[in-house]
Amino acid sequence: MVSLVIWSLLAVAAFFLPEGEALPFYGLAVFVGFVLGGVQALSRSLYGTMIPEEASAEFYGFFSVFAKFSAIWGPLVFALVGAITGSGRPAILSVVVFFVVGMVLLGRVDVEAARASKDRWEFHGAEAVDKASL
Repeated sequence: MVSLVIWSLLAVAAFFLPEGEALPFYGLAVFVGFVLGGVQALSRSLYGTMIPEEASAEFYGFFSVFAKFSAIWGPLVFALVGAITGSGRPAILSVVVFFVVGMVLLGRVDVEAARASKDRWEFHGAEAVDKASL
């Protein structure tokens, strides 16, 4: 959640960058560099604590598909807003919507319940069976 708040703040800061000045741009780039790799590592590690080890390949495949969708939707929305408004400034703010939606969705995840439930699953080939239902 903290990293999503930081990303939102960075996007808002990018909106207010003065035009034609390199130093503020480089300063913002330094902060982006601090959080860029961490977000992916945090999301994968949190996800890894909630999935059954026996089916981690399948779950990470699902994770990868959604990562590909984010690589499409983010730039697409950015380009559409930029084309409609004629400026990249409102377009960068459109990305904040994704961060806010991500925070809302992540806030609804019961991480402890997910971690506890991963041990209830038993995998036989391509079938998964909830041990609690047996």
